[in-house]
Amino acid sequence: MYMFKFAEAISTIPRWTVVCADRFNMTILSPFELGDGVRLMFTIYSGNGLSFELTDGCRTEAYVVDRGLGLTEELIQELNNTHGIKYAQVDNSGEIIAKHRDLNLLHKAVEDAAKLALAMVFRCSNINTERNKNETR
Repeated sequence: MYMFKFAEAISTIPRWTVVCADRFNMTILSPFELGDGVRLMFTIYSGNGLSFELTDGCRTEAYVVDRGLGLTEELIQELNNTHGIKYAQVDNSGEIIAKHRDLNLLHKAVEDAAKLALAMVFRCSNINTERNKNETR
């Protein structure tokens, strides 16, 4: 019964696609791209069907680092202080995570984690644009 609640909660996230699933883990793929054809992916674990843990497995961090943005402690802190985001965070390694004891917070955690990922990519784009302007001068 608990696993049914977990699967049902995942299946009701609008427009996200389940790409891998078992009793305790599901991997979902975003309906949007981060850029260059890369889509956001989260793995969600629920051992009891009542709580959950979400991670991007540092995929977003790897994407932005590949594009020239080093995630500093200052930038991670800035991302975590983004107005309106309270159900997910970026840890010190650059991994986007959320851990909650209430499965009802899953939608909010996915939304906030996606906002963090997009903010990280946006910062990468802005920094690279500034670098390119400075290099052409």
